[in-house]
Amino acid sequence: MAMSGGPRDLDDESMLRIARSFYVVKMARYAALVVAALAIAALAASRGAPDWVPVTLAVLAVAFVAAMAVTRRRYLTARRRPPAGTSAPSPTG
Repeated sequence: MAMSGGPRDLDDESMLRIARSFYVVKMARYAALVVAALAIAALAASRGAPDWVPVTLAVLAVAFVAAMAVTRRRYLTARRRPPAGTSAPSPTG
């Protein structure tokens, strides 16, 4: 996977490892945000906050889960792409 604007001295394997590291960090961050939003929503509900507070936080948690799904799809799509400079065979032969 070649990154535009990335260092030219890294081979494809190194670029894949770097991309995986960024992916893991981003997914861990989203997971932490989901847990935090749900925990705060539960705390708000137990403390008698207005009904819209835990609902809003639950919606926020769902948005973070959706962001995780989009991030995963992008990561998997990027892994399947051929490296830059490699052209796919012509469909007409």
